[in-house]
Amino acid sequence: MYGIRRSWNSHRSAKHIQRWFQTYSAAQSETGHIDWAQEKLHMPSQMTPAYVEQWKKERIEYLSSIEDVEIDSEILLKLKNSVSMPKTKFPNRSVSGAPSLESRQLIADRVYEWQEKTLPEESLFILHDGPPYANADVHLGHAVNRIVKDIIIRFKVMEGRRVSYIPGWDCHGLPIELKVLDNVRSSKENKGKQVKLSPIETRTLARKHADSVIQRHMENFRQWGTMGDWDNLYKTMNPQYELRQLEVFRAMVREGLIYRRDKPVYWSLQTQTALAEAELEYNGQHKNIAATIKFPIKNLGRLKEYPALESVSQIGAIIWTTAAWTVPANRALAVGPKIVYQVVHSSETGYLVLAQSRVDWLSELLGGVKFTSVVENIPAEILTSCEYINPMYDSAPAKIFLANFVSSESGSGIVHLAPGHGMDDYLVCQDHGIPPYSVANSVGKYDTSVPDELDFLIGQGCFTAGRDKVIEILIDSKSLVHVDRNYIHKYPYDWRSKKPVMIRSTAQWFANVGKIKDETIAAISDVQFIPDSGRSRLTSFVRDRSEWCISRQRAWGVPIPALYDSESGEALLTDDSVAHIIEEIKKVGIDSWFEEELDTSHWVAPEYRKDGVTYVKGSDTMDVWFDSGTSWTLMQKKFGKLRENRQSLVDIYIEGSDQHRGWFQSSLLTYTASNRNGKVPYGTLLTHGFTLDTEGQKMSKSLGNVAEPGAVAFKGYRGAPAVGVDGLRLWVAQSEYTTDISFSTMVIKRVVDLLSKIRRTFKYILGVLDQFSGTKVPYRELSPIDKFALYGLYNFEKTAKSAYSQHSFFKVVQATSNHLAHFSSTFLNSCKDSAYTDHLDSQRRRSVQTVFAYALRIYISVLSPILPFLTQEVWNYMPESMKNSETEFSPFVAGWFDAPEEWNNLKLASDFEAVGIISEELKLLLNTARENKIIGSSLDAVVYISVKDLAKFNTLLGEYVPSLAEFFVVSRVDVVDPLTAKALARGFEFSSDLLSLTSDGPEVKITISQPWLEKCPRCWQYHSESPSALCHRCEDVLAKH
Repeated sequence: MYGIRRSWNSHRSAKHIQRWFQTYSAAQSETGHIDWAQEKLHMPSQMTPAYVEQWKKERIEYLSSIEDVEIDSEILLKLKNSVSMPKTKFPNRSVSGAPSLESRQLIADRVYEWQEKTLPEESLFILHDGPPYANADVHLGHAVNRIVKDIIIRFKVMEGRRVSYIPGWDCHGLPIELKVLDNVRSSKENKGKQVKLSPIETRTLARKHADSVIQRHMENFRQWGTMGDWDNLYKTMNPQYELRQLEVFRAMVREGLIYRRDKPVYWSLQTQTALAEAELEYNGQHKNIAATIKFPIKNLGRLKEYPALESVSQIGAIIWTTAAWTVPANRALAVGPKIVYQVVHSSETGYLVLAQSRVDWLSELLGGVKFTSVVENIPAEILTSCEYINPMYDSAPAKIFLANFVSSESGSGIVHLAPGHGMDDYLVCQDHGIPPYSVANSVGKYDTSVPDELDFLIGQGCFTAGRDKVIEILIDSKSLVHVDRNYIHKYPYDWRSKKPVMIRSTAQWFANVGKIKDETIAAISDVQFIPDSGRSRLTSFVRDRSEWCISRQRAWGVPIPALYDSESGEALLTDDSVAHIIEEIKKVGIDSWFEEELDTSHWVAPEYRKDGVTYVKGSDTMDVWFDSGTSWTLMQKKFGKLRENRQSLVDIYIEGSDQHRGWFQSSLLTYTASNRNGKVPYGTLLTHGFTLDTEGQKMSKSLGNVAEPGAVAFKGYRGAPAVGVDGLRLWVAQSEYTTDISFSTMVIKRVVDLLSKIRRTFKYILGVLDQFSGTKVPYRELSPIDKFALYGLYNFEKTAKSAYSQHSFFKVVQATSNHLAHFSSTFLNSCKDSAYTDHLDSQRRRSVQTVFAYALRIYISVLSPILPFLTQEVWNYMPESMKNSETEFSPFVAGWFDAPEEWNNLKLASDFEAVGIISEELKLLLNTARENKIIGSSLDAVVYISVKDLAKFNTLLGEYVPSLAEFFVVSRVDVVDPLTAKALARGFEFSSDLLSLTSDGPEVKITISQPWLEKCPRCWQYHSESPSALCHRCEDVLAKH
């Protein structure tokens, strides 16, 4: 064949050896191993050492007698062309840069449109989008959020479920208002000028700014391959959205949950507006002044009953505070009902009263002052009979009250109460009929509310010069016991300005969420939280909150529809009034509320129009958390009827872990307050963490450690290569995103390596599937190697699907990485010989292609939610014979491939554990031979598995022996007794120790040695009778070629 000549001596010994090997091969194919006692091998049943030596001598003589003929280049080319190497046009690398519009439309828009029209409505899965803030450009946090959401809905589509994902944006609020004001002030025409915008001007510019940011956001989000209903996105500034929000507010008014009250709130001095708890962040390194002050007790009350105090005229009540600036606003003192107190004396301080357990603390604070105990074990109730005066001026006597929040764990056990500047202070004083009293204006300076005796404080900063003046007065009056001017503690900051807030009393609108607290907590009992810790976080935020300050002093927002009597200032806020205002807004637009009008009567409901009574419109707008918290109304409008028998309105909310106190909570509260039906807006709450740099710090523009998604994807990040969109998505998926997510060059390089490995695997599989007919070999006809590969694919597919169902995408990536390594080192490696050198129509090659076809479908199923661009590209290059119809334009149309149960062959898997023991030991032996430069390829060796108990080995692994050479990628595997293994060893020999294949199975020894046959020039297997001769298989293949 092909001019290849064979030449050997035809003496009797050579013919005998040739005949022996032909018989040998026939016997191996029948039994799977050689029984050297069989007579048909022309060998004696008992081999003596003398016979073995004679046999080896004859074989060696035969081999040395072969006269090889060099194969010419033309024949070698024909041999090369007869090998079926993988062939595909699938590119080695993805296209650099951003994905084309066409590819984006295919994997996102067309897929979303198809599933919306095709998949059954009753299967609908709703992911409700938490609106990002439309103020600044995208960052990695946006990428994490959007990609996680996209992976979830893509998996649902793969499962055959219809999905709804309507992207949204949060558009109102202070940051946008400040941004447009800054833009106006920094413009050339206004540089250096004092610019003040009217509410309408502010709103016009803010709306334009939000729209421009949304367009930039949307372009990035779509570039990342995220699909959704982009044509019907929602914005909190859309008129219909604002009207639905006002209807929720109206429902809460109707339920009696909205009221106006003068009480302390968190106040931003920079932006001059009230803040909600969710708008705060706490700085643990806040530097402050801590003052220890004595308040003079003028009326000792029942303390006089103690004989030791009969002649004492004045005692100082010790308080410790980090808010000395509030002493001018003091209205009472508080003591703990379960704390016992003590009166002490020293020459330095005079008589003092404080918690008995805090005397040592005070002594240490004062540098070791020795106190003499005057009266011990004084109940708190005794102190409530006393009266004191303000240490800064000669005030009217004030009371001492019991308060549960007072602790003896820190401070003095006595607290000074300024009900206009402290939450607890306010609540205690309210119980005793003392109104809030604030001495600070909106910019944090003392105002005219200060006592007349302290009017010199007016206009001075409460946190700066004014506070220093208070300390000075306390020193002069000998009331300051101690001061620490560098006290470090945790303090609330405005999360936008990053400056400390002030607690000050102002008239604000509140929602009484305490009234619905119990039913709100009960409603989330059936909600799934991912991670589980989210349940306790959200529950604690709801439980600890009784009031929600919903009013803000800004122009860019949804107005609180309250009217005020122009003379008395009394607010008008009723169901009828709000309903009328909503109808008016529908007619004239919401901006009209913010216009200056001489006649506001059209805003007044007919039943409130009385002669002589005029009203003015309120200027407060709603908290932006109220805005976004009512986004569920869109879902209710679209899907309310479809979901009326469900406990939750939508299936899942997904946002950052900070949203337990933000959007998750505001959505829950507004839904519960306006529906009161025991249901919840969401069935699952999933939270992701923040992105961290290599130092573990949260990424922040102020720190300069932000990584921009576009740079990571298309330009490269700090020496790491550009990863593309699929790389960006893979980075998100491989992260344990429910905790904070580390981002570094090292992580990106790992992502690039894995993505490259996935792409190379796809290319190889597509190459092997060239000319695949689409007809698969039935499972029962597959080889054990094929079945073992399918067993691995079965477990991989089930593991990945389970991980997707739990939203644990990092487990999908881990499973993919692990399976790629296993599949490559076992099946991809072992099947090359059959895939390349068998005839195209051979059963073995078609079996290999069958496994590859299944592997391709499973890899596409598993990876499509994460890498939709890559899998769509693979789909485009996949043989048409593997697609069910021409309408299957995408993997998402084909759906998830479920591995059949027959692949879950547990016996085979158990048997291959024993095969794996042999394989691992064999790898060590082959590596040793390579390191000694004895062999190059593993095909340069034959393997002898020597076992004393052949019957036991047959029972365990006999059926797999014909496949072992292919599985181990060696030229031959023989199972023999120990004597025969020794007899067959030639040229080189490396052997293992005895191995136990199972707990009670046979012990085997592995030996590798030089083959007795020659290397086939086509398949490189050592199955030829001379170096220039083809093996029998290759001869057969070429005969059909």
